[in-house]
Amino acid sequence: MTTKIGVSLRDDLYEWATREVEEGRAESVSALIAAGLGALRGYAELETVVQDLAGDASRLDEETMARVEATERAAAAAYRDHLARKAKDGQAA
Repeated sequence: MTTKIGVSLRDDLYEWATREVEEGRAESVSALIAAGLGALRGYAELETVVQDLAGDASRLDEETMARVEATERAAAAAYRDHLARKAKDGQAA
């Protein structure tokens, strides 16, 4: 399910977003905004995990260590994917 809303963007952000769509790197401005919000939500969730760990760093049990390691792997994979897409987009230009 999706909800339609109105969003105001600075001119420079709108121009960048429309270029991303025109050049085929995004399906639509709406999809690009949704992807950006998804990334921000991921960072917020990661920050919550880090804060939870920092609150009790002296007692890291196996489950907590597994969460930390999984989060680190996911973050590293996401960053590698980002760099690969960026490099691919740079080659196509």
